[in-house]
Amino acid sequence: MAVLIETVFESAVTESNKDAYTGSFIEDRKTVIEFDMRKRDWQKILKTESEIKWYKKTYTVDVHEFSTFHCPVVYRFIMSRGYYLRADGNREYFTPEPSGVSTRHHMSRNIIRLACFLAVICGVTLRNIALIYSALFQIPVTESCIKRWIDEIGSGLSEEDILKKLTDMRKPSECRIDAYYPLGTDRCVMVVKDDYDRILITHETDSENAEDAKKFLQKLKDSGINISSSFSDYSKSFTSAIKDIFPEAKFQADHFHTAKNIWKHLKKALPEYRREIKSTGEKEKDSELADIASELWKMRWSLLKKPSNPGKEEREQIEQMEKRDTGFIKKFRSVIRQIVNIFDYSNTEKQAGIKSEYLKTLVENAENSHLSKICRFLDEHWDQAMQYLKKRGMGKYRRSSNSESGMRILRRLEKNHDGIRSEVTGKNYIKIYQTIKYLSEDITDFLDPVPDL
Repeated sequence: MAVLIETVFESAVTESNKDAYTGSFIEDRKTVIEFDMRKRDWQKILKTESEIKWYKKTYTVDVHEFSTFHCPVVYRFIMSRGYYLRADGNREYFTPEPSGVSTRHHMSRNIIRLACFLAVICGVTLRNIALIYSALFQIPVTESCIKRWIDEIGSGLSEEDILKKLTDMRKPSECRIDAYYPLGTDRCVMVVKDDYDRILITHETDSENAEDAKKFLQKLKDSGINISSSFSDYSKSFTSAIKDIFPEAKFQADHFHTAKNIWKHLKKALPEYRREIKSTGEKEKDSELADIASELWKMRWSLLKKPSNPGKEEREQIEQMEKRDTGFIKKFRSVIRQIVNIFDYSNTEKQAGIKSEYLKTLVENAENSHLSKICRFLDEHWDQAMQYLKKRGMGKYRRSSNSESGMRILRRLEKNHDGIRSEVTGKNYIKIYQTIKYLSEDITDFLDPVPDL
């Protein structure tokens, strides 16, 4: 015996179309909620006293919605073309449009909103989103459909308006500029982030160069943003552009790129020493040196760690290695300890300078070509790397790598190549990201509006 259970279902669509509601029923394992748009008081909406007349021929439009039931929910709108007489006696035709939903998309705003959130904010591929919708929610959505939603919303957003809203919300005083090459393209994308960790603006160009960087930064200056501090890597294109556009701004090299350059030389120093002792062991037939070379390769990542990072077992292994070694490992660990001391425990530029001189002594004693490159790098870029110790108020930014974190966001957006393939699509992704993440606005408000009746 069949049991009928009645329950109340409410949503933004049912609330805004109460006057047109006719009933609900199960059809093909779907919960259909039906609305007859002819029931609405169109005389009041269209502001006419003339009688509203309808064509006899009707049609239905189904719009999918997220379901809390065991089967999908579909809004079914009964539509027909209507007309009324104007004051001059001529007919005025119109087609009724439901409230809170667009019959052109055949999907509710909730579905479109979640799809864009998963694609842009969470970095889920379009194929996986379509799979989630079809398997979990039983909603027929395709990759091309989601792509159209993103492009439609993105085209309704203005880069200038978003930048103005961001600056009105919080006035930025810092500029962090970086660039990267998206997967699947040879084009370069320049990105500017501010001191609130927000992507302000992006610009795509053929390659990283000073002229395009100047035009890019000029947009920020023209929008009324006054930059007092700037951050970047050691690219000459960016450093020269920053000096030309914001000559008064204090420049600090991004700590991420400083550490990356030093790490590169440290990482190459161990293999150089390993090759030396291995060749010496083979030449002198010293098995002890051959064992040290083999053990050194296995422990290379532990030896490259900061002094405070290795665990108890790793420290014991390092101590044993230092006792067996000819003396280089102990010197190498001293060099790392002194580099950490310079960047983590220096309060003034004078202190950092004294520690840097001691680092040069340690490097000379180690007699390794790659370690000596660290000192040369610090000598060449000392002013840029240590600006936070020279200028008051920049101390809290010594660990800043916000420009690099901007790259991580963009790389997540282009995940698996199905997101960012062109400059237009890339701009759309970024504009939607800014709107959701920073402005907390409803992106479905920027869908193409329904034509005015």
